Amino acid sequence: MSLRLLFLCLVCSFALNVNGQIKTVETTSVSSRENINIGWRYHKGETARPPSSKQWSAEDWQEVNLPHSYALTSINLDNSDDDKSQQTFHRDISFYERALTIKGNQGSKVYLEFEGAHQKTRLWVNGQYVGEHAVGAYTPFHFDISEFVTLGQTNTLTLELDNRRNKQIPPDGHTTDYVLFGGLYRDVYLNVLDPLHFTFDWDSSTSGIFVTTPTVTKRDATVTVRSEVVNTGDSPRKFFVQTYIVDHQAIIIQRKRTAHTLGSGATHLVKHTSGIDQNLRLWSPDSPYLYKVISQVLDEEGRVLHSKTNPLGIRKFELVLDKGLVLNGEPIDIIGANRHQHFPYIGDAVPNNLHRLDALKFKRSGMNLVRLAHYPHDNAFLQACDELGLIVVEEPPTWIGMGDKLWMARLEEATRRMIRNHRNHPSVLGWGAGINHRGTIKRLHYAVKEEDPTRISMNNGTLWTGEQHSGITDLYAVMDYRGAKRQSDDLLFAMEHSGSTDSLSLQEIVSRYKGDPNLIGLASWSAHDSQSFIKRDEQYPNLSVWQASSSDAFRLPKPNYYWYQSELTSEPMVHIADTRGQFDDQVQVFTNAAEVELLHNDRSLGRYQAKRTEQNKYLNSPSILIPFKWQSGTLTAIAYQNDGELVVAKHQRAKGTQPAKLDVVFDTAGFDMTADGSSIILAYAKITDNQGGLIDKDTPKVRFELQGDGQIIGDETIGANPVAWRNGHAPIMIQVGSTASVLTLSAYADGLQTGSASVALNEVSQTHSKNDSSRVLDPLALYVDFGNQEQHPQENFYIWSHQSGDDSRVVTAANGQKVTIALSGSTEPLTWDNTWGVPGDLSFLIEDGVNNAKGQPIKLHFGQLPQGQYVLQTWHHMLSDDGDAIRPLNFSMPNNTDAQSVDGYRPTFGKRIAITEAGGGERGDGGSNKGAAGFARHTFTVNEGGEATLLMAAPDGNQQIRLNGFGLTQLVPGATNGY
Repeated sequence: MSLRLLFLCLVCSFALNVNGQIKTVETTSVSSRENINIGWRYHKGETARPPSSKQWSAEDWQEVNLPHSYALTSINLDNSDDDKSQQTFHRDISFYERALTIKGNQGSKVYLEFEGAHQKTRLWVNGQYVGEHAVGAYTPFHFDISEFVTLGQTNTLTLELDNRRNKQIPPDGHTTDYVLFGGLYRDVYLNVLDPLHFTFDWDSSTSGIFVTTPTVTKRDATVTVRSEVVNTGDSPRKFFVQTYIVDHQAIIIQRKRTAHTLGSGATHLVKHTSGIDQNLRLWSPDSPYLYKVISQVLDEEGRVLHSKTNPLGIRKFELVLDKGLVLNGEPIDIIGANRHQHFPYIGDAVPNNLHRLDALKFKRSGMNLVRLAHYPHDNAFLQACDELGLIVVEEPPTWIGMGDKLWMARLEEATRRMIRNHRNHPSVLGWGAGINHRGTIKRLHYAVKEEDPTRISMNNGTLWTGEQHSGITDLYAVMDYRGAKRQSDDLLFAMEHSGSTDSLSLQEIVSRYKGDPNLIGLASWSAHDSQSFIKRDEQYPNLSVWQASSSDAFRLPKPNYYWYQSELTSEPMVHIADTRGQFDDQVQVFTNAAEVELLHNDRSLGRYQAKRTEQNKYLNSPSILIPFKWQSGTLTAIAYQNDGELVVAKHQRAKGTQPAKLDVVFDTAGFDMTADGSSIILAYAKITDNQGGLIDKDTPKVRFELQGDGQIIGDETIGANPVAWRNGHAPIMIQVGSTASVLTLSAYADGLQTGSASVALNEVSQTHSKNDSSRVLDPLALYVDFGNQEQHPQENFYIWSHQSGDDSRVVTAANGQKVTIALSGSTEPLTWDNTWGVPGDLSFLIEDGVNNAKGQPIKLHFGQLPQGQYVLQTWHHMLSDDGDAIRPLNFSMPNNTDAQSVDGYRPTFGKRIAITEAGGGERGDGGSNKGAAGFARHTFTVNEGGEATLLMAAPDGNQQIRLNGFGLTQLVPGATNGY
């Protein structure tokens, strides 16, 4: 029985037209975390003056914003001749400098936080050396600069980033099939904290905040929040740690607060365990519902000193032989691709909006899985996966090679930091515990289990070396390029596999995995074409064009993308493959519909369905191959459902026509359209004929011009502008400026009509922390259990015990607001009873209550209620042998014109039974053989005065009325049930 059912569900049908006095909780704190990506200076290579100089020469320095790459590069990596050991490309040092005025209180702790930097980092503040970070490029770190800064004055930060080849920093020192770009390529934050604060997540195995769900069912979940607090001050401190669980509508649904004392220089672990047992929403790819956990440190006066927010997705992954991967009790196929985090020109200096764009591309293709290859990825991508419902597997930074003791120690530390940084993301299924291609490394597996025993470990193996099973890890994760086999007691996950540009061999391997539950899923190599020094492409040797990829390096879809979409999504679609997916005498069409009609120049070629074969028999939607030699003209594909009667989708593609014009398109997916000075927008000039049909061939050189506050990334020196590309699209990348404006992009090419398009950018709202929510809602919620002084209490209810007669009192609701409540009969006093032995979820509530004399109403009166709309649930469970004698109750709310009560509510009832001595009953003997099956529901509005009265009466004078308890919930205007 749901205690908050109406609060979450009734709002869908009950009009909310009153601006109620909803209590809010401010979660901002005296501490701050500020993004400082804007306003850096950059110097490539050695400098004439040492970093200890307080004032640098402006010569050879340039103004930049973060994320920032060591240098922009061409699609062919400046035609570098490097091999996969990457001896020279971006192998240099670089310097970054920023002036910073720091506001804080005397004694504040000041930390500089980095999400990642390539690859060894040294820091000076005001000319003083602070320290070095050399674990690697892909995990977060921070420096304590408290003793080096002067509050309220300008301070100078100086960074030296060393990306030279280093055999003691993984994955470096060996060969890699990806590029170790240079630069300050991820976000940087300034933390100004009270001396009493949460530690950083990556500090140690106990540091920061760790949210786990020890038990999860479809009905309820237990949530444990472990947090570590440090007192960096000079004296002991008394404080509170407070935890809120907040739903998707920013409404508090659970809270816990504990008091502590901590000595100077000490740390303290705090565990808060509570749960969600009403209206639980589970996280899954199909329904990625997210709660939030807000953790706070408060001083003795209740002032918030530090506040951090983490996502909470309630889900349960299990590996079950012959069922496969089970999510929330149901088997699930995980189908997706590998992802590298870099883009053309900028390398891996990727702003958050492009990380989100990548996640959206996965989601829109229908994929539900991403393998993060071959290193920890940006926080923004993990956040997007949480929100969109993408399952993630992540691994430490490796690629085949293994190093000396220090290299291995740093690899283990990188593994631990990866887990500590991303352990609170519900999207993460498990962690790699091996070296890519080489299989299990025991110390990595043990590190995974020490850091996060709630998730699986994977061995990262291959068929040509290492163990051919899961070993000590939980899952045999292997590259399936040669027909991987599993042992009888293993489940198998293909962490890599190939395919074909036309999608047919891709369909075969996906079908094979879908047909065997012990093959739990697979990730193609790769989601998109990527840069590498293993020479694969004839035109661009340093660009790897993968047969199984779903998009090119600029994230333009390939035929495989549309096949995945047809196989894995339910929204009706049909797509005629471009030339990369076509054959000389057949036309390939992708659709999730039952049937496709193909027309050539408006003449029907017939209707077709997918042909089932042994190789594709487990697929939902094999592609349709239609016999036709397509040399010119326009094809139209029409998709049908419902036995060919309903048209659900159409698609057209032309061939053999002449290029005539440029059509400019912005791809702003994942971008909030704010002029933040950091984000990058992708745009394309499509080469089309006069009818707008795409000419999917190599493009001529296209030159772009931009108006508005933004900058085209790259120029002719790296082939970025003008640009020539493939498949009818000329791509461009634009970094937005810092002021609101309209960006107008125009495209020019010889012999083609000019095209242009515009987008509007908005001003950035006030800077706020990614980990701080500013406000959550705390509406009044009060649940009361009536009974005499020997009653059993219903958990989480206020227990109202009384011996006999009418009663009134002041009760404090969960949010701290006080409500006056009076309970009375009419001419006869109320009687309070105590029985027990009732089955059901609310058995303690309904086994006892307060009763009226026959024919007399019960009056429930509220005072001091905040203005707003309310739902009142009342429970009425009768003890009776005669069900026919239980008649519907009459309800009324005097002086409340818009009040509504459920019509015809008939109390639940159960036969009185005797409790045997074995049951322990004498007092209150005589329970009920049936539990409560429902409640009466009442809605009403409270205006000035804060009062409301409910009268409960029988339809005649022969029926007794019983009130077991009630739940009173203040509604939030505009709230909805979930998404």
